[in-house]
Amino acid sequence: MMSPEDLEQLRVKRMQTLVGVWRALSEAALIPNAYHLSSLLINEVVEHYISDIQVIKFRYRIEDRIKLHKIAGLMAASIIRFKPAIPVKEDEIELYDPFINESFAIIHGLAVCGECAQSDDYLALTKELWFEQWLNDFRYLLRYRNYTAESLIFIFQTLCELRFPNYSDPPKGD
Repeated sequence: MMSPEDLEQLRVKRMQTLVGVWRALSEAALIPNAYHLSSLLINEVVEHYISDIQVIKFRYRIEDRIKLHKIAGLMAASIIRFKPAIPVKEDEIELYDPFINESFAIIHGLAVCGECAQSDDYLALTKELWFEQWLNDFRYLLRYRNYTAESLIFIFQTLCELRFPNYSDPPKGD
């Protein structure tokens, strides 16, 4: 069980990563300006993530911090559940993006896997030839197919193992 201080530190860390990734996506013009993050919904995302962490730690008998791919998968599932990216003004939206939350969840997962909360190095993957089709397929899965938070964990684990060279180093997870 986490102490109240550790829980608060975790909340702050997850919130900073969410907002930092959103800001990087916005600055890179990878999301339409017509959307913003709902502060109420990102709080729901983080609280749901924290409850999921406790379940995963119990289920897999994890005593220490969880690895980055587990954070990425659990956060992606939570983002999709609460859909915190919302239109600024629904009646004035010029470019509707039905996959905005799915895209945000996936890119956020990449940022977590690459431990890039304060930089946008993970965005380099978005320019690789394989990425667009992979992103489209992943978004389709999240929007229209069945998945679990644990299946998302395994997707991010595979990506971490293959694409992030420092992944085998001791994790700095939650």
